[in-house]
Amino acid sequence: MNDFFYKVNDIDYPVIITYKRMKNIHYRFIDGSFRVSCNHFATKKAIISGLDKFGATLIKKSIKPSPKGEDFIYILGVRIPISEQGEINFSSREKIIYKSKEDLDKKLRKFFLKFMQERVRHYSIMMSVPLYKVSVRNMTSRFGSNSKYTKSLHFATILMHYSTPIIDSVIIHELAHILVYNHSRQFYDVVYKYCPNYDAYRKKLLKGEFQ
Repeated sequence: MNDFFYKVNDIDYPVIITYKRMKNIHYRFIDGSFRVSCNHFATKKAIISGLDKFGATLIKKSIKPSPKGEDFIYILGVRIPISEQGEINFSSREKIIYKSKEDLDKKLRKFFLKFMQERVRHYSIMMSVPLYKVSVRNMTSRFGSNSKYTKSLHFATILMHYSTPIIDSVIIHELAHILVYNHSRQFYDVVYKYCPNYDAYRKKLLKGEFQ
């Protein structure tokens, strides 16, 4: 079966199909297209039936609050006023002086990388796992990833807008994969041990609730 288009409110959205060994059909809406995972026996009629049920809801859920506007930005869950140039002071006594919004974006990325390196180091010691290399990237389909092969952790830059406890929940999730690489019950036992409120933070993350 080839990819096709599905119409919602007079707008045609691409439907991208990925075949996997699975019993049910799984639907997601990412970057303006429906991503459907299913087995090779799933029919187009069955996929469209699911889109009829879930398509509009998936699109609605994908619309999240923006972490920044013309005169504000959320940093670590705090709504901070900004202008074309200015200064941001953090409770850690760090300071960012920016000459333009483009300059602010570059300096925030460096600030966030340093922040993540420190948080990862903190939880690596707490969880007794090796300290992996840390990087921040523009990722759209996930908030973090763990590469055992390169011993590195990658985090989405969007995380910089969320509060520290929410960010920590993602860090703990990725570090837990060093101990248990799948998403089994054993894996979540590790996650909940170090982040008892993981489910609540996950919901905030998915809904775009920065605080």
